[in-house]
Amino acid sequence: MLASGKKNSLIDGEFGGRHEDLNWAPPLVSREQYREILASDIPALEIHLRPADGPWVNGRCAALLSHYYVPDVPFELQVAALEDWVRLLSPFPKWAIEAAVDEWLSRPGRQKPMPGDIIAACRWRVEEPALNLKLLRKLVDRYERELPGGRT
Repeated sequence: MLASGKKNSLIDGEFGGRHEDLNWAPPLVSREQYREILASDIPALEIHLRPADGPWVNGRCAALLSHYYVPDVPFELQVAALEDWVRLLSPFPKWAIEAAVDEWLSRPGRQKPMPGDIIAACRWRVEEPALNLKLLRKLVDRYERELPGGRT
């Protein structure tokens, strides 16, 4: 049902992800579908997309960066850099950060990642579930607008 609300994007002839079809009109769902979406589907996606907590992100980033030795960096500068990582990665769920870090660490070579490298990998991972959540909310909104007397 949600597939009809998505479009594939192409960037220079290459797949660029799936995005909301802005012309999509959500179909009217049954009462049972509505209840399932509200009771199960939306809460499950909200949990799946819940941002990781700050201390976990801090530890994960510190572990990632420990693979890349940089001599003579003052402690204050290390802390400031780690705070940047934590601030930028905190909106993402733990599973997405972990997968992005694992992907980076499994690459050949010794290039140290920048926050944007890990952020891009996290965005790619959360794009589809976030879009599903948005479309499910539109289905619910359509159902509630169709109720006699409007929303309940």
